[in-house]
Amino acid sequence: MCLNCGCMAAHDDMGKPAVNLTYEDVKRAADANRMTVDATLAMIAKTAQKDRGDHPKEYADTEAGGK
Repeated sequence: MCLNCGCMAAHDDMGKPAVNLTYEDVKRAADANRMTVDATLAMIAKTAQKDRGDHPKEYADTEAGGK
């Protein structure tokens, strides 16, 4: 479906384009910022890591297995 559900089908939004992230979404963002897809994915991971430190309460439920 996407890059976020775990199905490993990076180009298929599973009929939920406003919910699931696809390769094409990341590519569009990469192109708009004059970055590569790899650099964009790395920046997403780096930003998420920083945000966890800045806003730990927002991540508490997800780290405990909640949604």
